[in-house]
Amino acid sequence: MSINFRPLTKYDANYLKVIDLYKEAFPGAQHIPTWILRYKLRNGKAGFNVLYAQDTWIGLIYITEYQDIVFVHFLAISESCRSGGYGSKVMDSLKEMYSGKRIVLNIEVIDKKGKNYQQRVKRKAFYENNGFTSSGYIVKEPAERLEMLILSGNITKEEIEAMYKDLFGGILGFIFRPKVIKVEGAQNSVSA
Repeated sequence: MSINFRPLTKYDANYLKVIDLYKEAFPGAQHIPTWILRYKLRNGKAGFNVLYAQDTWIGLIYITEYQDIVFVHFLAISESCRSGGYGSKVMDSLKEMYSGKRIVLNIEVIDKKGKNYQQRVKRKAFYENNGFTSSGYIVKEPAERLEMLILSGNITKEEIEAMYKDLFGGILGFIFRPKVIKVEGAQNSVSA
């Protein structure tokens, strides 16, 4: 079964469910400011897709591209479809769609003191089982520290910084620019 990526529009039958899933699945610190999201949706530049398995809505994904890098900002599977193998099927579809490109994403740093420690461990294991490894970088945003994972290659600090600058543009890129921290001796695990 393949996964279909359909651009999110206000005309999608599951539009409100997608917005609700987005708000439920990601803490406020990870939300793209609503006005930026609306601007991108209105101008057709979003990369915000509704995920379907045949005609069944299963979740959402938000992706941007920079050169040969595909940045997965958000991926969430509907609660009713979780533990059904859909996350791995989405990963397989991404690998097929972006064959030959590097795919990166950020996850919460595994911190034993974190309130959702077990969830963080499970999330990292999921991505590792789907071929991702640590990039060796922590991306420090205003409210959180995230570990960048990568599939198909390596990434440099300069590429990460350029990717964020391209994502937000000049002025917004300066305001929202995260700090990129190299983790010494990082292999497939980063701790905070």
